[in-house]
Amino acid sequence: MDRQESETVVGFSVFEKFEECYQYNENACFIYNENACFIADSQENAETFLKNGYGDADECRIDRVTFGDIMLDYGASCGEYAMEGQEFAVFKRIAGLNGVTFTSEPYDGDDTLLVVQVDGVRIRDDDE
Repeated sequence: MDRQESETVVGFSVFEKFEECYQYNENACFIYNENACFIADSQENAETFLKNGYGDADECRIDRVTFGDIMLDYGASCGEYAMEGQEFAVFKRIAGLNGVTFTSEPYDGDDTLLVVQVDGVRIRDDDE
């Protein structure tokens, strides 16, 4: 399905090359999944996330995350993501343009980090 602004960069995620997976905001779940892929507002925030013990810089890379990536369930987190505030605003705007619904709540009472469950993502297991 074609979506408006599908290629707009929403944020940045840390990918661990050895494990071949994206880093999660541990225990950020509130609906379905125990792990929510962490999406930072900026490359700098993703680097800080990495430096704060969420991976080894030599064994990781930072990837841009687009709205389309989120809707294709990048990171296989069943549509659940931990998003920083600025990037959540970008996601929310594009979701509105496309009629995509979601629920969100602050992570551990901190409204600068929101755990978002996106409806209608294409879950990888759906293809099987």
